[in-house]
Amino acid sequence: MKIWIKYLAGVVLGAAIALVSQVSGGPLADLAASLSDLAVRFGRYALYPVLFFSFTIGVYELRESRSLLRLAAVTTVTIIIATSALTVTGLLSVLIRNPSRIPIFVEGGAEVAGIGLLESLRQLFPSSGFEALGNGLFILPLCVFGGFAGAGCAVDKNASKATLTLFDSLSRVSYAVMSFFVDVLAIGMVAVSAHWAIQYRAMATSKVFTDFVGLLFANFLLVAFVVYPAILRFACKKTNPYRVLYAAAASTLAAFFSGDANMTLPVLLRHANESLGVRRRISSVTMPIFSIFGRAGTAMTVTMCFVVILKSYSSLGVLFQDMVWLMGISILFSFFLGRFPSGGAYVALAAVCALYGRGFEAGYLILKPAAFFICSVAAALDALTAIMGTYVVAHRYDMMNHRDLRFFI
Repeated sequence: MKIWIKYLAGVVLGAAIALVSQVSGGPLADLAASLSDLAVRFGRYALYPVLFFSFTIGVYELRESRSLLRLAAVTTVTIIIATSALTVTGLLSVLIRNPSRIPIFVEGGAEVAGIGLLESLRQLFPSSGFEALGNGLFILPLCVFGGFAGAGCAVDKNASKATLTLFDSLSRVSYAVMSFFVDVLAIGMVAVSAHWAIQYRAMATSKVFTDFVGLLFANFLLVAFVVYPAILRFACKKTNPYRVLYAAAASTLAAFFSGDANMTLPVLLRHANESLGVRRRISSVTMPIFSIFGRAGTAMTVTMCFVVILKSYSSLGVLFQDMVWLMGISILFSFFLGRFPSGGAYVALAAVCALYGRGFEAGYLILKPAAFFICSVAAALDALTAIMGTYVVAHRYDMMNHRDLRFFI
């Protein structure tokens, strides 16, 4: 059975359990949240070994073929184009559709973490390179360590033969272990979707966010079935873009209901390799980079949310200079959310409100009940960005083995 079918079955079962039981709070809701967190941790469990060993081998092979810098340039350009396209799409949609204003109320809660650029830099270069192996959330330090290891192996190939053989073997074994976790995660999707459905019902009960949630979901469909297929068609010419979207079905489901980039990354890696046929030297390097920096969906949702906040506080229109500023800051902040595999969109929104000032510092609080849905849409679009971008880069370097649709996992 294909992975996306198993995930979809888990999602339907979990949502049905949550809706039939009509849980809205109390011990059962807490149990669903705990089981969901356990499932997300299970999904992340096998990521670090395969990421470290495969990234090291990938960097070595790319450096040997003298294509590492060119690949980095193409990946960077793809991230910027995708992020800019989605940010503009989000801004235009919220201006044209003009969703209903959200009543202003003050809601207490835990303080939202700041983006923390200095903290990100500090974690990027810890006191010891081996500390990068112990950070379970921020995968960029691990990629940096693996990148240096791969580049070091390329300096003296004779001395590094044993290391490369060992790392290649460990990469393949780690990938096999990761594949097992990706398959079994279908069971965890029951708990993840049940917890998501409980939150959704609590949000829907107020009927305050109906218009805004509908616009977010409509934008997701627009990007998934129009914007990204158009980009794929332009970049890859004769390629059928919907083959790529089909390969992303399981990843999108995992991302949407978990809202977690690190849990989604193993699913993305499997489908890039086994469904789309992207070679390991490409997918093992570009996929983590897209997961860290390619937060196009996050930039789009932050832009939309801030416009809704502005219109909820004031009946005045959004000035052109504010639009330009908002798009620029949303795109910029999306590049620095690597420390937040989940909830990054809400963290960025809080940072935008604080930076904008003018009495809007706490404006993000009016969207707190819908924060989980905002992060769901952002994570799903980020997953689509990762697999679309990896496919574009692999196509650019002819690093794919074509596979028929019936062989997709």
